[in-house]
Amino acid sequence: MDTIFTFDWLKVKPEVLEGIQNGAITLRDGVAYWAEGTGKAGIAQHMPLKQVPFDPDKLNDISKLVQASQTTQLAAIGLSTTIIVGAIVVQTMYLAKKIDKLQETMDLISSEIKVQNMLFYMEKLSKYFGAVEAARVLLLDKSLVSETQDIAANLISQLSIERNEVLSLVDNLISFADQVTDTHLEQMLDFITMVLDIMPKAIYLESQLCDRYGKFNLSEHLMRENAKRYNITLQHYRDWCIAKKRATIRGDAAPVAEVFHDKKDELKALFESSNNNALLQQLVSPSLELAK
Repeated sequence: MDTIFTFDWLKVKPEVLEGIQNGAITLRDGVAYWAEGTGKAGIAQHMPLKQVPFDPDKLNDISKLVQASQTTQLAAIGLSTTIIVGAIVVQTMYLAKKIDKLQETMDLISSEIKVQNMLFYMEKLSKYFGAVEAARVLLLDKSLVSETQDIAANLISQLSIERNEVLSLVDNLISFADQVTDTHLEQMLDFITMVLDIMPKAIYLESQLCDRYGKFNLSEHLMRENAKRYNITLQHYRDWCIAKKRATIRGDAAPVAEVFHDKKDELKALFESSNNNALLQQLVSPSLELAK
């Protein structure tokens, strides 16, 4: 059993709780700021923290974790979900373990795919998730901000470029999957599903990294555009899976039917993931100073 730091709602100022509830307060990197258009500006409160227990094997069953931090009805469920899942992604080895598992599947796919541009993209994917883990490690200690400005700037640039390359890889793999054997189709589905499940966590980390270094406008822009781009690829994958399922119903691809039947729970979990939706919520701009 591990522990994570999350907000201690009992110690949050009443006006901040009210502001969170009505949208007058925006939370950015553990700090409550007055939102734009409220007539107030600056920091309303540095959010107090507390430790809560966390079982790293149960990220998909976080209802009890949310309830544990839900010490007041004024803290919205959706907000709490984002905070807790975000804390798990940043503060634990959850994402690193997922990336290790993805690497194992990636090795299987790479051994079967002989198309040169696919191998090139696989190498890009390895670099991208390595940068994601580097960003997570950087976020673990706020005291390093003054020493890591240049590192963070390079990481933000690298993540932006390589994220798009990874999503292009997934788009290409969805098209390529029609050409593989049934055995390799199962591996392909595992790989694509894992990448698309990890991606919202990586996008969240990218946005958090911008927040940590005071790049709030960039953070909002990246979250907005990255969520759009991710959802396009996710919908592409969903449509492709639906088309395959319909083909099996018609009897057009009987061997494929078993593969999709075996993977139906994983696919449903991906397409209906409340955790991923919570992490991709749009950000509200803080008002850092009053208009003159």
